[in-house]
Amino acid sequence: MKSLILLIFSMILSLCCYSQTIENQTDFDALMKEYGLVDIEMLDDEILVELKYSTTDNFVGEDMYLDLERAYLEESFAERVVEAQRLLKSRYPEYTLLIYDAARPISVQRYMRSIVEGTPFQNFVADGSRGGRHNYGVAVDLTIAHADGTPLDMGAGFDDFSDAAAVKGTPDTDDITTRTIDVYREYVNSLALSGVITFEAAHNRILLLEVMCEAGLVPYRREWWHFEEIISIDATRKKYRLLNF
Repeated sequence: MKSLILLIFSMILSLCCYSQTIENQTDFDALMKEYGLVDIEMLDDEILVELKYSTTDNFVGEDMYLDLERAYLEESFAERVVEAQRLLKSRYPEYTLLIYDAARPISVQRYMRSIVEGTPFQNFVADGSRGGRHNYGVAVDLTIAHADGTPLDMGAGFDDFSDAAAVKGTPDTDDITTRTIDVYREYVNSLALSGVITFEAAHNRILLLEVMCEAGLVPYRREWWHFEEIISIDATRKKYRLLNF
């Protein structure tokens, strides 16, 4: 009981600190631009955006982005996402990419981490002390949707922490031979064959993998919706600028 009370107190304290920080610095759009990030919809206005952390439809159940509704990314990374959209449209004109999350301020990251600290979800949220790829504008969470915004069945929803959300069972590395479309396709098909996801969901997930991989981005092994470059997190931190706001 004592440990539970301490956990609840810690969460309340984190929320108060986070709220105070946001109150003093609410213009995330201006700060994203100041850091040189680009609005993905300015590059391709057919890409849909529904930032889950700007709603209560996320694992925290809180709106953490407030007025931020646009998806910002580092420019060269954004161009890869636009290329994936082009590849998708060339195969299925009726489909479009739907972005759930993009660049994330480090203040939001630290708040998210504080909520899951000491829980089974801790390993799913990057340590806010140095930040993860989202905090450098070089990670994107997305899916494929119909033109009206209805997402395709991927076998597991966004922010799903179950095995059904996995892409492959081997560790993520910067070794390109372990992160190929063939590796991912085989793993996703194994999920369907074992009944973890349906064959329709496997087909949709592989389609997303194919267009993203062809555009030069690969998935994070635990999250079918998360895509990044094939470089280590240390290299990421050296190459890009932390969104320190």
